[in-house]
Amino acid sequence: MVTQLDLFQESSKSNDEEIIERLRQEKVEFLTKNLTPRQHRLINYLEDNFVQGKYFTIEEICNADLGYELNTNPKTHDKCVALGNDIRKINWKVGQRYSIIVKDKKGSCKLCESQTEFDDWKESERKPLERKWEYLNNLTYKASWHDTAPLINLNGRALEEDEIEFVDVFKGKERISK
Repeated sequence: MVTQLDLFQESSKSNDEEIIERLRQEKVEFLTKNLTPRQHRLINYLEDNFVQGKYFTIEEICNADLGYELNTNPKTHDKCVALGNDIRKINWKVGQRYSIIVKDKKGSCKLCESQTEFDDWKESERKPLERKWEYLNNLTYKASWHDTAPLINLNGRALEEDEIEFVDVFKGKERISK
């Protein structure tokens, strides 16, 4: 008995396997593009150990052998600068595994679970920035008064010529009297 080979079917199988392999390689390349191995290990750790609602402390992540070192210096407030930087870089990348990592006030982190959780986290991050922006705007306004003369006193009375003084808001600048 002679077996006839269907060359089209055989070539089709190898072509499908080549396409699947190429797609797999493209996916790996896409997922690893622009992220460091340590950043990938962090995402993998958070995904593999995911428990709903659980934040991973800085100590837990540093002890997980992902490439982070715990700073035990009592004079610093940031226990692991590299971890914070990596979280920002991961969150900054679009198309890089699409993971959003949120942090709590203590620096613990986790994968974001819902739009509501993200919105709450975003609001908590926005409030201090707005407060800082208001402070900087106030300082800008205050600086704009430099070398101007107030024309009324704090009680709303117009000042006389001999009462007018220029405002110094910057230390160390000598005023030349005319």
